[in-house]
Amino acid sequence: MASAISPMKTVTPTDETPPRSSGRHYYGIGYALTILTLGSNIPTALYGLYRADLGFSPLTQTAIFAVYVATLVPALFLLGPLSDRTGRRPVLLAGLLTGALGAAVLAAAPTTGWLFAGRLLQGLSIGACSAAGAAALLEHVPAGNPRRAARAATVTGAAGCALGPIWAGLAAEYLPLPLVTPYAVFVLALVPALLALWALPDTATTRPRGRLLELPRVPAAIRSVFVRAALPVAASWAVAGLFLSVVPSWTTDLLGTSNLLVGAIAASLMLLCSVTTQLSMRGTDPLTAQRIGLACNLVGVIGLAFVGAASSLGLLLAVTVCVGIGHGLTFAGGMQRVSAAIATGARDTGGAVLAAFFTCAYTGMALSSLAVGLLMNHQSASTAVIEFSIATALVTAIALLLNTRRS
Repeated sequence: MASAISPMKTVTPTDETPPRSSGRHYYGIGYALTILTLGSNIPTALYGLYRADLGFSPLTQTAIFAVYVATLVPALFLLGPLSDRTGRRPVLLAGLLTGALGAAVLAAAPTTGWLFAGRLLQGLSIGACSAAGAAALLEHVPAGNPRRAARAATVTGAAGCALGPIWAGLAAEYLPLPLVTPYAVFVLALVPALLALWALPDTATTRPRGRLLELPRVPAAIRSVFVRAALPVAASWAVAGLFLSVVPSWTTDLLGTSNLLVGAIAASLMLLCSVTTQLSMRGTDPLTAQRIGLACNLVGVIGLAFVGAASSLGLLLAVTVCVGIGHGLTFAGGMQRVSAAIATGARDTGGAVLAAFFTCAYTGMALSSLAVGLLMNHQSASTAVIEFSIATALVTAIALLLNTRRS
């Protein structure tokens, strides 16, 4: 293929979306995606409180996470392509309202079953909004710049994942009603997002023909670049899943503290490094970014194996920064490559292609969290992390080899 960052066609705004309003809609979509992702990551910092209140086991906690992913991925598969046919706004509004309902269920949860229900609703919400939101950013980005839209899609997702645990840990540790306040403020923050999405115009002038609900498909013309771009993203999100699921409790054990905010910051530091890296990589070749990111991830997961053996806090912090930089370069670079391919060869099926892309990312995160969670039920956390590091290093090395030369 030609370089994935070759000059792109300019997306010309339709009469329904004048240039002056395009920026307003673009930032409104970005805000909505950030807040929704933040809300879906609030439980990360609260599982310790839920376990103390409801008395469930680590295996049950893993199952609660599994329900979230088990609904998120099918929602991505179905609702991303659906937004190509119905428009972005109906899917995004439905996802936002589902996210608010999920937060209400979690805030009121009297039993473990309510936690399962709330996480199921949150999975539906993120599945509905991830691909449709990224496609909407691509359609409303000022000056029709697909690289800028791709960067916004990855930054909003990573920022929400990073800020969710921090906000929940801060609220739970220092504000009243620790299992209610984080969700109540989140729902209030959704009100501006609701207004922004309600005002969103539909830029599509034609609808692809076919069934209303279809599985995502990647057109043959862009399949090669998609595979090469998406595999590194899956590997990087696999490491992110470990940091969101295991590292918080691991860090508090190393420090000998039960402060919820400390564990939340440990979970978020990697993604904060990712966001910082993404914001500073303007003008970087996306393929080069993914190569460097994969190299950083490879060093990081190898270092993670040593952390598992030595339980060194200093080494864990160094690995966290390295993995965060790698995640930012890999995720943003992959999104830019896929967005460029959509802009030049698959514009009518952008929602479907982006659904497949985000499915790869969330599948990587889900598999790592579930695998390590299950391993920890039969052996120590350090042994489970070492085994995870070896497997992820192999996948990362394969992804790096696939991207060592342009085809």
